[in-house]
Amino acid sequence: MLWWIKTLIVVGVLYATYLLISMKGADMVAIKQSFERIYSGANIILLLIVLALTPINWSFEAWKWQKLASKVENISFWEAYRGVLVGLTFSIATPMMLGDYAGKILMLKSDKRLQSIGAILLGNGMQTYVSILFGAISYLFFMFWSKPTPVYLHLSIIFFLIIAIIFGLFVSINFHRVDSFSTQNKGLQFISKHLHILKYYNGIELRSIFFIASARYVVFTIQFLIVLKIFEINSPIIVLLAGIGMIFLAKTLAAILNFVGDLSVRELTSVYYFSYFGVNTSLIAAATLMIWLINVLLPILLGSLFILQIKLTTKKDIKCS
Repeated sequence: MLWWIKTLIVVGVLYATYLLISMKGADMVAIKQSFERIYSGANIILLLIVLALTPINWSFEAWKWQKLASKVENISFWEAYRGVLVGLTFSIATPMMLGDYAGKILMLKSDKRLQSIGAILLGNGMQTYVSILFGAISYLFFMFWSKPTPVYLHLSIIFFLIIAIIFGLFVSINFHRVDSFSTQNKGLQFISKHLHILKYYNGIELRSIFFIASARYVVFTIQFLIVLKIFEINSPIIVLLAGIGMIFLAKTLAAILNFVGDLSVRELTSVYYFSYFGVNTSLIAAATLMIWLINVLLPILLGSLFILQIKLTTKKDIKCS
């Protein structure tokens, strides 16, 4: 039932994206033509740079996971990288990012690996905080520059983002109390046993995780800027940066429940935002699709190979026993 609900919502969002693109004068043929024009000499070099940045992007996520997992089990960078990609692959078919947790936990060998749930929660929470922080700045620029309507709706979103930023800052300041608070609060007792690990992270480690999450955000931004350049979207740099911030914000918030597809959210947000700045919607839709293919689909395919490897290893172990 959940799979059908998710599928219907994804189809609905994709259809809404199609309508938005159509209303702005674009069509699927134009998007296809946009892809055909990018395969020139200079663009191929830029495309190779974007591809080269993809493993770096996910390397920061793996580095972050390696540092977080060290409180449960010391793992190599390669083991952390595999865990991240397996988690990414699992997460495309599960709500509330449960697949990400399952993938990372599966790659650990310790009999205490369920304790890592709190560590994964911390890592995902920090990446979400970075997205909200830069997304709020981007949204403020969008509000000031474009004056979208209805105003009360966008002001409500800004208010929510500011509250989320303040709450995140409050939690980081009082991080040493999170464990005791979850234990004493009856509503959180079902998860409190998984949050005990949080008391082992100090302020220096939290700042380190924040900077790693921010570095990953910067790499993603550079990739997107290059892709926009490939598709000849030559708006002012501040417009492009704010657009990327809003796309990543929408993608991150949608991923919390994962009820809508990552690609559909990116497409809908990018077309909506850039249409205010006179950007050809066919070009921005094609650019958003390109960054998804490179940054998400390719790692998912690699993660699928790792999952297959796990299954084969398991079968081999069964035969040996």
